[in-house]
Amino acid sequence: MDINFEEITEKLKQIQERLNKPKQTVPPAKERTKSVEEEVEEELKEPHNQQQAEDTQFITKCYKFLRKLGYLKSQYAFSEQFLNKNKYYYGMILSEQRQPSIDSIHNLVRNISMLNDGVSKRLYLDRLYEEGQSIITKRLLKYL
Repeated sequence: MDINFEEITEKLKQIQERLNKPKQTVPPAKERTKSVEEEVEEELKEPHNQQQAEDTQFITKCYKFLRKLGYLKSQYAFSEQFLNKNKYYYGMILSEQRQPSIDSIHNLVRNISMLNDGVSKRLYLDRLYEEGQSIITKRLLKYL
């Protein structure tokens, strides 16, 4: 078995040259700027915004049910008669995607509890009342 020392020496030199070369560093990647849509989606995932969506959905569900029962003719009437706010309040909540105040939810729940129109409607109104009470409780617990 012949050992070629010249070949081995040459290979060692090549390896040593590679090891002595300065390492190329990769610059850190720049953070990608988020689009407005991505920022909005992230905000909607936050607990506060989930609570806001739940509150708004509850108020909208109540509005649609009360309108279906014939208690309301418009969003204006809903704002004034059930939320005890000015006539533009419900529309403002929807268009500006604001969280309804605890006071408006409380007024809605109280006004729903005062309705009494037969047993079949009463059962659904009771469910709305309980859901509203649950929302109010969750909101108040955040302050403790």
